[in-house]
Amino acid sequence: MHDLLYGDQRALSLPHLERHARALGLDMERFADDLRSHRHLGKIRADVHSGAISGIGGTPTFFINGRRHDGAHDFDSLLAALTMDPTERLQAHG
Repeated sequence: MHDLLYGDQRALSLPHLERHARALGLDMERFADDLRSHRHLGKIRADVHSGAISGIGGTPTFFINGRRHDGAHDFDSLLAALTMDPTERLQAHG
């Protein structure tokens, strides 16, 4: 579902969500009940709140060794950040 939702973020209406759920073979009765009851609303709000506290303003956001990565998101940049000595990373990013 994640890939379908992020694949076209303009297609998030109920008919689109139902089409995605059917395509994935989800239990449609449970899916409808979960939507109607807002079953996951508390978890979603907690995730949004946690992201805001962590300084996340959008996706993707990467954390490396507990620190937000503000550099580029291409393979080479992420690999360099992952393999950088943690003390160098602290010096490089304050």
